[in-house]
Amino acid sequence: MDSGELPPLRRMIDPDAALRLVLKSVTRHPPQRLPLHEICGLQLAEEIRADRDYPPFPRAMMDGYAVRVADAAATIEVVGEVAAGCIVKTPVREGCCLEIMTGAPCPPGTEAVVQKEHVRRSGSQVTLPKEIKPGCHIAPRGSECRGGVVVLRPGDTITPLATAVIASTGLETVLVTRRPSLAVITTGTELVSPGSEPAPGQIRDSNGPMLVAMVRDLRIEKPLHLHVSDSEDEILQALNKVAKYDIVLLTGGVSVGNHDLVPRVLQDFGAEAVFYKVRQKPGKPLLMAKRGSQLLFGLPGNPLACHLCFHRYVAAAIRLMEGKAPVLTPVSATLMAAVQPKKGKTYFLAARADRADEASNSWRLHPLHGVSSADVFTSSKANCYAEVPPGCSEIPAGEVLLFTWIGAAPWPN
Repeated sequence: MDSGELPPLRRMIDPDAALRLVLKSVTRHPPQRLPLHEICGLQLAEEIRADRDYPPFPRAMMDGYAVRVADAAATIEVVGEVAAGCIVKTPVREGCCLEIMTGAPCPPGTEAVVQKEHVRRSGSQVTLPKEIKPGCHIAPRGSECRGGVVVLRPGDTITPLATAVIASTGLETVLVTRRPSLAVITTGTELVSPGSEPAPGQIRDSNGPMLVAMVRDLRIEKPLHLHVSDSEDEILQALNKVAKYDIVLLTGGVSVGNHDLVPRVLQDFGAEAVFYKVRQKPGKPLLMAKRGSQLLFGLPGNPLACHLCFHRYVAAAIRLMEGKAPVLTPVSATLMAAVQPKKGKTYFLAARADRADEASNSWRLHPLHGVSSADVFTSSKANCYAEVPPGCSEIPAGEVLLFTWIGAAPWPN
């Protein structure tokens, strides 16, 4: 931070400043080489070139007969068969043909492949259709890709189809920007596991399963989840167990109560605060710290506040670590009910977006006003967050607000 600024733990910052600090704190890890079954969804870190022409030979695109065009409407002799994976040197001459299977190399002299359904066969003879177009149902050599052509570039997201391309070029492993490792530590003596019967004064832990689900939604498959009570020793022991993880999420214990111990324990752990408290609702008591290249987030205990802070800040850090664009592109929508801004704070409104009509790409935004930031029952119907700037005046229905989708893609239905 610039000299003269207040220490991070003593000043509240706005959401955009908090996001900038998160992204500035991210350390990009060197690429690693992974096998094909582990690369889907990651960012490619090397250039992939075609090792040869594709297809490497004229390929039959249908089950049928390799023929000469001049034999259209004629009855000709079937002199052989070509299966996929086999090379047949018997040439196709006028007055004869070879039965050929999908994917097989076309024998010499093949000018077209006629589908089985389009001929009449009797014994070893077939009668061809009246018209045969040259090149019909044949993929010429190199028609899909020429040898040496760049087919994937660094920074490309590896989709299942991209994985097929990589496998086609003969690679069994590839350099990728790896996914970060991530641990979740839920704090709170009052929390019990979802399968337990809460005693008086206790509640079931919803943040832990929610955060693990959000992490897995970003294709990080094995996040560690630990739970500790409101004890400095237990929290510190848990932090020591996850000292080698790239990102650590602590939820609860970050506000100003007598048992909100996370800020102090993070300091004992050797983590340096980047910021503490954001001028937003929900999620004001958001803490971020750094220990070497490790990022640590102290997320609020209220479920919706916890969810919003992960959606806006943690997910951005994960995407940047993976080499992806960190910030989701906002979408504009027409507000369907009035919204009251929060004085002095940016309000991230849980909402449900749907299409204004099937023919257009315009969206309607339906606010979901819960009882509080602990109300997961109302907010569970949300598929987006709308950003409401701070102010005093009510925003009426019909105004346009920007929103970002929750999760990987829109699911308005």
